[in-house]
Amino acid sequence: MKSFNNAIDRRTFLRQSISASLAAAVVAGKPGLLLAQDQACIPQDMPRTLVNVMLQGGADFRYLFMPSPGHPDTEYLSLLWSARRSLYSEAYANYEQMFDNEYLLTADPLSGQEFGIHSRAAWLHSQFNDGRLAIVANAYCGRNRRHDQSILNADAGEPDYAALNFDRDGWGGRLVEQLGGTVNTVELGNSVTTFNKGTVQGNRLARVLHAQDMRSLALPEAEAGAPASRRSILARALRAYYEARGPEVSVDKPGSWPYHTFFQHNTALRTFAAEVDAKLASCIPLPDELLKLQLSNPDFAQQARNLFDVCQVPSELSLGVVSMSYGGWDTHNNQAAEIGSNLADVFGRGGGLDTAMTAIETLPAAEQPASGQLVFYFASDFGRQLIANGAAGTDHGSGTYSMLLGHAVCGGVYGEMFPLHESRPDSEGRIPLQTPGADIEGLTSTDRILSEAVDWVGSELGAGVFPDSAQGGLEPGVSLASLFAG
Repeated sequence: MKSFNNAIDRRTFLRQSISASLAAAVVAGKPGLLLAQDQACIPQDMPRTLVNVMLQGGADFRYLFMPSPGHPDTEYLSLLWSARRSLYSEAYANYEQMFDNEYLLTADPLSGQEFGIHSRAAWLHSQFNDGRLAIVANAYCGRNRRHDQSILNADAGEPDYAALNFDRDGWGGRLVEQLGGTVNTVELGNSVTTFNKGTVQGNRLARVLHAQDMRSLALPEAEAGAPASRRSILARALRAYYEARGPEVSVDKPGSWPYHTFFQHNTALRTFAAEVDAKLASCIPLPDELLKLQLSNPDFAQQARNLFDVCQVPSELSLGVVSMSYGGWDTHNNQAAEIGSNLADVFGRGGGLDTAMTAIETLPAAEQPASGQLVFYFASDFGRQLIANGAAGTDHGSGTYSMLLGHAVCGGVYGEMFPLHESRPDSEGRIPLQTPGADIEGLTSTDRILSEAVDWVGSELGAGVFPDSAQGGLEPGVSLASLFAG
């Protein structure tokens, strides 16, 4: 079993490193730092914020979590190893050797059950040990194995939704509508997904901010020192056109003229981006650890930078909910290599979330620290099948694990993490761990889980965002009422 006893030391080192780099920058007189006159940079009202992290492709969380070699049911362990051993190196002589090399041992504080979290997800392991990670076993966000439909189910927060209709609302969009006022969803990835969309048909993006790069929200401007560059010429032409034509079209064109929208967006975007840019300029610059962050997926590294900046300007963004994403989880073959780099990027020590949260913990705060106001929810299209395929991968399944992570979360395992019925004959005499195509049995619907998370954001909001959640599935003997401390 690998040991990472220096996890706390490393996080302490990163925090000290970030703080030291900021202090050095103050001495050097760099602009945009939190000097005495920059107190306006301190967020006055960082709200409770859910961060939806969509892992597109169907993540195999049974690979992320595996039972300890000390699991009391040796028959279950033997069948599980036989079903999935091709996912690991042929050099491993037995399950114990594999586990000791691939997994970090931990124990559920609620039941005492020992299990392993993959060593490429060492930051996630530390969060579980700190009591900040809740794992809901045997969850499901849909009842099918299709990427398109299952992603839609996850974004909509409706496991039983059967229509393949992307012109509809998502649970993030419904949440900001329930919060009211001018609250927005903030998308940090490459594209605005159904998750962000509101309920008003024809105007579903009214409450969405696409912050693909928080340091480059504005429309292009001329390049300093390069007045004749293509960018400079086009930027000047764009600005000149809208400034000259705007007053004319507002008078000459009827209110129903459809192209008024372009002029309105030009004005709104320039005004909004200028406010955000001005606030960020008075705040802490991106720490070197984030600026130099190198991941297998560069887009997720940028999302981590964006998340840091979001926490500096929540008021300017009218922050309500955040959307992040990471693709590439469809591991039909060579799973160890493919999912390993994914796990390291998202959940690993020095990965995107570890680096972002270490930096966010250094941010000044008037009352509640920004790091304490974030709760991450990790979603995926579906789970993977129990038995590995012939290409050292796993095929589409349905049941999975759901995860909530944050200071407000009551960590532990909710549900039977490794159900013994997987190693027992079913009503037709088939043993799931010996039956190709068998799934983790989905028992707890994700809308039940998310309704609890939304209630943490705002009391009694869950029923408005997930009106059918009370009828959703729930594993027998499991209560989700204690997922949050309050």
